[in-house]
Amino acid sequence: MKRFLSIATLGLASSLFITACNNSNETKTADEEVATPVQKKQMGDDDTGITMAFYYQDSIATQFNFYREIDSILKVKETNFQKELEGKYRAYQAYEADIQKRMQANEITGYQIEEIQQTAIQKQQSIQQFEQQRGAALQRESMEYQTALMSKIAEAGKEFSDKKNIDLLFFYQKGGQITFINNAYDVTEEFIQFLNKREDELMSGFQEEVEENLNESAE
Repeated sequence: MKRFLSIATLGLASSLFITACNNSNETKTADEEVATPVQKKQMGDDDTGITMAFYYQDSIATQFNFYREIDSILKVKETNFQKELEGKYRAYQAYEADIQKRMQANEITGYQIEEIQQTAIQKQQSIQQFEQQRGAALQRESMEYQTALMSKIAEAGKEFSDKKNIDLLFFYQKGGQITFINNAYDVTEEFIQFLNKREDELMSGFQEEVEENLNESAE
């Protein structure tokens, strides 16, 4: 019988996600991809045996369709922010160039310089304020998207573990807390299939949840 060492969790955080699963025997459902039970990995005597498995976090990021969609949304938001910020900088540079040109042409009198300086300071402050406030808002938004997505993966991980009779599910990534895992306990492919088959279910109410959390944090 194929052995699994269940070590897997939320695909986005480096914290350990542990799911406790029922040990009762379940009949096969329509989800045949998770019908094969995972062999127990004994730790102690027979009464304390547990089943563990893991998945590769990097694979979730590249093969879980919903994860890739959220990542794409966040990248678009970041790109739009950068474009808007760069546009403001270019507008200010154009303003400075125009002032310099007018000064060289002796079109600016002495009493106008103070007003021009104040205007330049206001423009600079406006850009800085936009960068700080919009950048912070974008960071909060990204965190809410990631937190909501981790919650969805956690829910799916619990359901997957229940169906596979897994007691502990971890994720593995290079440079993480786990140094080595035997590939005999790898359930990455099965878990990704499980996630993708439930994409519509996982997406249900996702955007509303993110927006609700953002509104609460803004109050």
